[in-house]
Amino acid sequence: MGTEVYLIVMVFLGALFATGLYLTYSSRGNKPLNQARRSFIGGWGGTDQRATFIGLQLAIQVYGSDDLRSRLVALLSGRGTAVAGYTTFEPGGLINEKVEPNHPDNLPRPAGSEDVSEKREFLKSLSSLLIENRYAWEYGFWDYRSATDEAIEQYNQWKNELESTMATTVDEVGEAIDPLHRYSDEKEFLVVTLLMMIDNRVVQVEDDAGTYEFRPTYAQLAAPFNKVIEEFEERQFWEPSTFEEILNSIRALDPRVIERDSVYIIPGAEEDGLSSIDLLSDTGWKYLTDHPIRPL
Repeated sequence: MGTEVYLIVMVFLGALFATGLYLTYSSRGNKPLNQARRSFIGGWGGTDQRATFIGLQLAIQVYGSDDLRSRLVALLSGRGTAVAGYTTFEPGGLINEKVEPNHPDNLPRPAGSEDVSEKREFLKSLSSLLIENRYAWEYGFWDYRSATDEAIEQYNQWKNELESTMATTVDEVGEAIDPLHRYSDEKEFLVVTLLMMIDNRVVQVEDDAGTYEFRPTYAQLAAPFNKVIEEFEERQFWEPSTFEEILNSIRALDPRVIERDSVYIIPGAEEDGLSSIDLLSDTGWKYLTDHPIRPL
């Protein structure tokens, strides 16, 4: 009886071992998706890649000074008006800029008022100014989507959430604190957000002096930028050098592929501030504060 039980147990264990070997060998070549990468950047790939999205946000230490904010406002003012909160570039060259309450220039610029050279200079200056202040970067976040549906969704989601919670009207600014996850008006941080929708179509660009058949496509012009982003390894995502490389790639990007973009400065009013308490005490900023990027 004891021998029979022993044999049954040995047969069972042998079958179990054989099953394990089969599963091991049959699963080779079917590696699971990188869940960390998938959860962070869900739109890398897909069949429809006519548009890509890049969103970048930096929380910068200002040490109680308004100098950086003043320089950013002056830079954004070059797009048409004195900007307090944000500026956007929409298709066809229409600029919609939110300015100081009651500012006489609170009007959209006419279509075509920002040409390619102006757009190039603006992006180069903005990227350079942010890189110049990299020593004060505290937190950072970025996202990239190469599937068209996700790119459109993410651009509008970021844009709508930021604009719906920023103080830009007389009633909001006044004596109140900018209501975007705010608890004080101490001037410790400035949060700068850059959103871009990039035209990635395999269609010849319109704004080109050369013969039509030799004009580059939007996809060709956007390819170097997309390549830089898509070649980042997961371990590099939250390194200061990665943010600097993204900004340098934006600086080198051909403006003709930018379908639309938005730049936001928080707080949006000169009399406001953003403190460490604001950033660390509210879960609404957690996605940003989870990624400290202060250079060593």
